[in-house]
Amino acid sequence: MSFAVLLACSPSDPGTTDGATDGTSTGETDATTTTTSEPTTGEAPTGSTGDATTSDPTTGDPTTDATTTDDTTTDSTTSPVDTTTGDETTTTGDETTTTTGDETTTTTGDETTGDTTTGSTTDETTGGEGLGPDAQAAIDALEPVVDGVWWPSESDYPWTVFGLPGAAPVTVDNLKELVGPLIVVDDGEAPLAEQAIEEKPWEEIFLDMTTPQDWWTDYEIMRAEQYQAIRDTLDAHLVNLKMFRIGEKPGNWLSGAIDMFVIGETADGDLVGIQTVSVET
Repeated sequence: MSFAVLLACSPSDPGTTDGATDGTSTGETDATTTTTSEPTTGEAPTGSTGDATTSDPTTGDPTTDATTTDDTTTDSTTSPVDTTTGDETTTTGDETTTTTGDETTTTTGDETTGDTTTGSTTDETTGGEGLGPDAQAAIDALEPVVDGVWWPSESDYPWTVFGLPGAAPVTVDNLKELVGPLIVVDDGEAPLAEQAIEEKPWEEIFLDMTTPQDWWTDYEIMRAEQYQAIRDTLDAHLVNLKMFRIGEKPGNWLSGAIDMFVIGETADGDLVGIQTVSVET
């Protein structure tokens, strides 16, 4: 009788579990899931912050997929990033900032500011608007022949080309009115109205540059060819050519920074000329 009771109280076969199996016992378990239920009290367990934790089914280590804090909510704003190029674009109202490598371009409305585009070009020739075809032809011919040519003095200066529509003829009396916008009066210089004007034969300036001398080097020979080309171009496109010098005259001659002009007329009544500065002290 005691023997029968012992058999009835013996533990179950350890190879059998309460969970469902595939019907064949091999001594190994394909997957084991352990679920621990906690009593529901309406309050989080001590030490819990409301985090959702899921155990790794392989290692049993806790893995946190997401964390939510009841008291604090943080909104983050991430600029859209091009996953192919890494370029970042940030849009705020009407303004868009695009970063590409080392270059940043900011666009506001229709205006674009950046390292590559200005949206406009500057014409280095003064007075181009309103000129007749003869004047424009003279300017187009003069610009390449004066390019890179400098006037030698105590400080060398380049020549520039300008045009004045409908301004012919030019005289000593109206010269300052016509070329005043082309003259820069530096600090310490007398106002343009107080400066003196000299008029000389226009060929004189070219005689000094084009008459060969025994001491000339290759540089002077090259410069003579440049000035001969300028003279020939002026003579071919303009008439009534004149040469003026404007500067301070403390004694019998001009001194300091002297503005020099060679100006001629076209058949349309326009003025075209070249300008430079001669420093003489």
